[in-house]
Amino acid sequence: MFSQKKPFTAVTVTIERLTSEAIAENDLSGIPDLVEVVNLQDSGPTEAARAIRKKLKYGNLHRQLRALTLLDGLIQNAGPRFQRTFADEALLERLRFCGTAGLSDPEVKKKWLRTFPQLGGAELPRRKQAVTQERSKVIKETENPFGDDDDEDKPSPVGPSKGHSRASSLSNPPVTGVIQSFSYSPKDKKKKEKGKKHKPFNLEAEKEQMKAHIAEASIASTNLMNTLKTINREKERISENQTAVQRFEACKQLRRKILRYIHHVDSEQWLGSLLHANDELVAALMTFEQLDRSIDADSDSDDELAEQAHLYRMATERAKGKEPSSPGSPQSPVSGMASLSISSPQSPRPAPPPRPSAATKPSMLSPHQAESSDDEEEDDEDDDNPFADRNAVPKGE
Repeated sequence: MFSQKKPFTAVTVTIERLTSEAIAENDLSGIPDLVEVVNLQDSGPTEAARAIRKKLKYGNLHRQLRALTLLDGLIQNAGPRFQRTFADEALLERLRFCGTAGLSDPEVKKKWLRTFPQLGGAELPRRKQAVTQERSKVIKETENPFGDDDDEDKPSPVGPSKGHSRASSLSNPPVTGVIQSFSYSPKDKKKKEKGKKHKPFNLEAEKEQMKAHIAEASIASTNLMNTLKTINREKERISENQTAVQRFEACKQLRRKILRYIHHVDSEQWLGSLLHANDELVAALMTFEQLDRSIDADSDSDDELAEQAHLYRMATERAKGKEPSSPGSPQSPVSGMASLSISSPQSPRPAPPPRPSAATKPSMLSPHQAESSDDEEEDDEDDDNPFADRNAVPKGE
């Protein structure tokens, strides 16, 4: 049910060719060929809408502009059948995103308004909500400017450190006795952080370093935005690009430092520059997060299919009374045999399989049964039937 593949025919191939960089933005010479391949098959309008939505979602600036041109050409020339079936909810949401979202390129917005002016004030569907500062995970991670004062020069990812500490705690046996009271625990760390006093802030002493951090923040946010624009999201995910991840981590560390200065500095001479640097870092970090999680946040039939499969699996396991298990972790044999009981003679036996019907069994009748059945057939015969067995002529006559 959930493993059905989407069609990939000449429709997708033609749209891929017509959205390449070799063709001008407003070139309409390929529209007749595209209309022909779309109308040749029943799934043509649906496949064309999906391929255009993919270009609007993952394509670069030129491919997005070409996708809008092709969509306009199909609407005007593909006929009423295309107009009735192409506008699914996912494509309409993608059009809304292209025309109204802050992450959308200004040139795409202008072409969207020129090509579809009737959609300017329309209420297009909102299936998923965009990421805001209040809901952004990376913004929440960098809100505390005093959490990593000691380690801000040595940033380390959170995931591997947690995994390493857990692995070491499992591999090393617990220490008992007096030494255990001096062991380092998260509670002791919290107490130490509470008792620790931060160094007093001296604006004159840190002025030069603050200037350097403001300049670094502007450069780092610009570098991250430029890197995101160069990544081909049709072939590579944002978080798999090493350069983008490094610049993303640099922006996170710089934002903590900038927030620390904003917390201490009261002078309007520096506060405006600090706030501007923070805004640039926030925009770059949220752009990275939004583009990287677009598979979850944006609308797409494949993503919807995977989400439905996950919800279906969770609902089935809850209905069976089991705890939902993660899709990647198989159940252990111990947990699988936990519900088995050897000494339960009173457990109900399974129902025997149904007996095969008379039509499926070979007719092995005894001679007596065969004679009785022949007599019954003779009794059922009509007296006025000229074709009855009793009127048969003997072979000797």
